[in-house]
Amino acid sequence: MIPSGSEDDPVLRAIAQRVLDAVEDLLPQMGATYQQEIEEYARLTPEQLEREVLRTSRRFIEEYFGRVSAGRDTTKVELSGLAQAGRRRLEMGVSLDSALHAFRLAGRETWKAVVEAVEPGEEGALAQLAAGWIDYMDRASSSFAEGYLTASHEHLRRLDARRSAIVDALVDAGDWGEVAAVSARFSTQLAPRYRPVLLSGPDVLVRIDLLLQQAPTDTLAGRRGDRVLALLPDDGSDPAHLAKSAQARLTVSGRAVAPGPELGAEVHHLESVLSSAVRAGHDEGVFGPGELLLEQLLAGSPRVAEDVAARVLGPLIAQDADGIFVDTLRTYLGCGSVPETAEHEVVHPNTVAYRLRRVRDLTGLDPRTPTDAALLVIALTARGGSGR
Repeated sequence: MIPSGSEDDPVLRAIAQRVLDAVEDLLPQMGATYQQEIEEYARLTPEQLEREVLRTSRRFIEEYFGRVSAGRDTTKVELSGLAQAGRRRLEMGVSLDSALHAFRLAGRETWKAVVEAVEPGEEGALAQLAAGWIDYMDRASSSFAEGYLTASHEHLRRLDARRSAIVDALVDAGDWGEVAAVSARFSTQLAPRYRPVLLSGPDVLVRIDLLLQQAPTDTLAGRRGDRVLALLPDDGSDPAHLAKSAQARLTVSGRAVAPGPELGAEVHHLESVLSSAVRAGHDEGVFGPGELLLEQLLAGSPRVAEDVAARVLGPLIAQDADGIFVDTLRTYLGCGSVPETAEHEVVHPNTVAYRLRRVRDLTGLDPRTPTDAALLVIALTARGGSGR
């Protein structure tokens, strides 16, 4: 800013007025510099450059030097127009880096004009002008960037909402008529069949853009709670590629089905399968429709799964406050070997044998008998986690 008490300095006012008088010559040079040094500006037509860019540059210069020329406080320059200009650059498809580069070029070219406007004996005013110009540039560029980023966040929220709305409408479509209505409403060409892929992980929601950039053409994707649902056109694409793009921890994919009731049923099934997989202790991996078969079975009959878990494990859990019986049972059912279970649990094999007998006594099911072991596996999978 101009130091207090200097606003009415006749030398500063005279230099500022000369800069204002040179604006008509300065702007064409400024426009040429933009187009020479910034690729995105080089693509603009002369009309676009004049209407969208140089008009802002003119206001940028005239508002500041107009105040200096009039002896007014430069810290009170109105910056809302620059915030609006930031929003407009986003709409034009100009990156923020390029837009701020143009700001730096404008500051440089304007300062050249200031130096040229200084007459002999006025050089001492340059320090004051430099301090004020730098402060104004900082505030102006911050206002511009704030307008750009606010508009960018609004755009991303609208885009994210639209993506999710398309996916939700397609999943909820009850017949082909509703599917056609989704296509018409969102002006979207739909594929004949989609393979749903459900992705979970701490970063998947913020990586939808990258996922779609690397996904096959016509892939749809949107939020489903804290997960991402991608609908892959039925072209044999590998869901593992999507999982990598989204940095998903756990991914499940279904069968390719037609949009409408089939797709809705398949997506709801996948959501249940993923929840079952998480409860069963799966925290990472990519699983297709031919995997997680037990989890899929339980997802198809959640009420039965809950009843089996309560009936089979209830008596055991009631007598297993520390969870050692359940932990040993889970380890044994995973390997089928008493010595290996003992090694994993860091106990004597006789201790493992004792715990398995206690499981049999409390549940009525012997872990060493295949049919009984099957029920115990189902119960532990349905219960999830440690079983407690």
